[in-house]
Amino acid sequence: MEMRKHASWYFKGLKGNGRVRNRINAAETREEMLGILYEFAADIEEKMKVS
Repeated sequence: MEMRKHASWYFKGLKGNGRVRNRINAAETREEMLGILYEFAADIEEKMKVS
């Protein structure tokens, strides 16, 4: 839960960060937050492949 405090700084400058930060702040478990982070990373990787 402490990570939620720092999430906005880590995602600063990344496209779509507001949506991810909101989801992280709503997460109640470590596993839920990890799932959000892995999903965001996968989305970025997919977008990089398309470009």
